[in-house]
Amino acid sequence: MSAPWLNPAGGLRYHARGLRYAKTLWYGFRFALADWLYGWKPPEKRLLLVGPSAGYCFQPFFFERFEEVLCLEPDPIARHLFAFRLRRAPLESRPRLRFESHDLLLDDPERFRARLEAEGDVAVLFSNIVGQFRVLLEARTADDARLARLRSLLLPALGERSYASFHDRVSGTLEPLLDGSMTFDRRLTDRELVEQFYPGHDEPDALVRADGSAPLLDHLTGDFFPAARPHAYFSWQLMPGIHHLIEGTARTRG
Repeated sequence: MSAPWLNPAGGLRYHARGLRYAKTLWYGFRFALADWLYGWKPPEKRLLLVGPSAGYCFQPFFFERFEEVLCLEPDPIARHLFAFRLRRAPLESRPRLRFESHDLLLDDPERFRARLEAEGDVAVLFSNIVGQFRVLLEARTADDARLARLRSLLLPALGERSYASFHDRVSGTLEPLLDGSMTFDRRLTDRELVEQFYPGHDEPDALVRADGSAPLLDHLTGDFFPAARPHAYFSWQLMPGIHHLIEGTARTRG
């Protein structure tokens, strides 16, 4: 696997895009995401934040509700920029920041469970990382052995904790028909997704593929979280001509 600042799911290219587009192309997505996260109210006072990069997608006030934030972020540039952005933000209360630089998921997912047990009473937020597993693991299908192992271990590791995840569901050159966000009482199937956000296509079942042979790339995020729980959807223009449909789901303890 490449160095954290060069990996294909983030690294220097992502930092360049974040610095260039966070206040322009990304603004609508960031605003909608902030509104969705505002509705997630975990009782835990500490947060374990998985893969935040430099926090480009977050409105810093989100972190005011926590006394401590532990960021699992291997990229040293991202760690520095995240701490800088939070330090400069005009927050009424400021959480303590801690960083973990080692990968606790991809190399050995059991380490993630062990770290959660060691941390105790923490909520968990997966920051646009679950949809990048397929890229980081170079998985082309949902039954890839390493991806399947992650799927089997991730949810049990969370136990009864509050959690939330926003992640890539599909991406490509097609722009989804979505302003802000939409929430449904369950996860949409691929066909429902196409009919809802990419209407007018004659063959909706052929629009989503995991191998890059269709207009929309499937990021293989199915079955990481319960499909029967409410799911929100957001449109994110990553860069000119490239659009991501982001999916979010959350649970509050108790």
